[in-house]
Amino acid sequence: MKPITCPVCQVQFYGPGAESLAFNSEGACPRCQGTGIVRDVDDSTLVPDPTLTIDQGAVAPWHMFGIRDVMQQAVVQLGVRIDVPFNQLTDRELDIVFHGPEVKREVTIPSKSGKVFDLNLTYRNARDAVEKALDKANSEQKLARINRFLSVQVCPECHGSRLSPAARAPLVLGINLAQVTAKTLDALIAWLPGIGPWLPADMRPMAASIIGELTGNAQRLLDLGLGYLALDRAAATLSTGERQRVQLSRAVRNQTTGVLYVLDEPSIGLHPSNVDGLLSVIGSLLDDGNSVVVVDHDVRVLRQADWLIEIGPGSGSGGGTVVSTGTVEKVSDDPASRIGGFLSGARRVEVRTPVTPDRVFTEGRIHLETAPLHTVHALSLDLPRGRLSAITGVSGSGKTTLILESLVPALRAAGGGERLPSHVRALDAPGVARTNLIDSSPIGINVRSTVATYSGVLDDLRRAYAQTPDARRLGYKTGDFSFNTGKLRCPTCEGTGQISLDVQFLPDVTIVCPDCHGRRYAPAADDVLRPPKPGPGAGEDEDAGALSLPSLLALTVDDALARVADLPKVHARLQVLRDLGLGYLTLGGGHAGAVRRRGPAAEARLGTGP
Repeated sequence: MKPITCPVCQVQFYGPGAESLAFNSEGACPRCQGTGIVRDVDDSTLVPDPTLTIDQGAVAPWHMFGIRDVMQQAVVQLGVRIDVPFNQLTDRELDIVFHGPEVKREVTIPSKSGKVFDLNLTYRNARDAVEKALDKANSEQKLARINRFLSVQVCPECHGSRLSPAARAPLVLGINLAQVTAKTLDALIAWLPGIGPWLPADMRPMAASIIGELTGNAQRLLDLGLGYLALDRAAATLSTGERQRVQLSRAVRNQTTGVLYVLDEPSIGLHPSNVDGLLSVIGSLLDDGNSVVVVDHDVRVLRQADWLIEIGPGSGSGGGTVVSTGTVEKVSDDPASRIGGFLSGARRVEVRTPVTPDRVFTEGRIHLETAPLHTVHALSLDLPRGRLSAITGVSGSGKTTLILESLVPALRAAGGGERLPSHVRALDAPGVARTNLIDSSPIGINVRSTVATYSGVLDDLRRAYAQTPDARRLGYKTGDFSFNTGKLRCPTCEGTGQISLDVQFLPDVTIVCPDCHGRRYAPAADDVLRPPKPGPGAGEDEDAGALSLPSLLALTVDDALARVADLPKVHARLQVLRDLGLGYLTLGGGHAGAVRRRGPAAEARLGTGP
């Protein structure tokens, strides 16, 4: 590369390359290492209860990291009282606790044998104790303990842009790279045409080529309704639908040929106005000679398919059969199809009859006022109590900001007697005692968590089995029926239903427990039987034989309902799961984290039990 000579001062220098302007390479801010954020010790967390003395453990980091006794000895030698409430210490004493220098002090440490050792120890103030622990943290568990003492803030040097001063120095049309990447896609497309005339004539052809490629890539994102996204938006803050659409646009940009693309419910979360853009991108993939397989339920997407394959007819054990295949027209006319009527328009989704407009607020209202937040303007609205309210709008219109970042935190703060979020100006929610949020987050990945435990029915089932004649005769209590800690759990897998095999030079292999065969219980648990008893909703299964708890947990929700008709609480919760289309789930046959593979909708539904 040839050096560039400044026409003013004649100094020679080399122009920056792409790596010099990248925040994940040479252009990274030296303070935050290109992350845009810094983690600093939060002084307000170091002493949670200032009414305690240091001797009572007032300085939390010393207590958490196992250095309380030795640091107390050292701080006494530095002139700090440890037998008075922390809030009564002098400014000089507080400065030693929080900012004292690293100095050597003689301390005594007793051993388990009773001997006492004298050590020359370096004093660590409360802030240093956290920072040293952070440097040595090598596991998620250790980081979790340290995070309670840290606050995450925007980097004060790059102001969140992630770029170094050198990377922010070059200007185009009077603004630097950080300012350009802070623009939304819509604003960027409007700004680009001004670059060509601003450049020298010999650079315009090169600029036109770069701008053309950039515009083409951005246009796909615009077609998918993502023009509101800023270029520097962190990927972790994107919704599932936004991430999937970004990936789709990238696939089109690569202009592949002969590739099979599998899209898993790409229309989930999309506003109807964005579905056209999604279909346009899928069309581009097909035009380039690729194949596309879409798993979806939106009839607008299904009607564009060249070939439909319908699986069913039910869920779980009731599914697994190809119900209908063919063109949209063929499936629409197939009497065996469950989607055909909706494709043709012969069937419509049944909905409840909403209340009349004059009665919407007769049960009361929730009033919320917010200041501007993110890209959303100041808002003021009333939500009717005792009614079903739906929040809708195109992607990026502010739905999440309004509900998940404003309404829910404000209601929870008010319910707990805490201060409202800083951007919430007013909240009036009389009669609202609790706020439950059911979203698409995974319900858990713990191998000990099952549908029965998560829905809350296992505790009631354990109590019911502990009251049977068999359990009383054998001396079993409620706790004995826990597959986590009870004496009836399988000793081989310790109630997990699986074991891990250590395979040399390869990752560990997890297999079903060879002794309990995944049932989680020891054979003795089968000695306690509970016959089904008549009850509301018992159905026609009165002649069914008695079942042990492991056998009951091996049933699906649908099959178990008749077996628990005499347990109203259990029956009601299982009925909710069945009503929500989850009757095919096995009560204890797999950990609840497995539901994650069935998609966010199943997870959210599983969490809606009463």
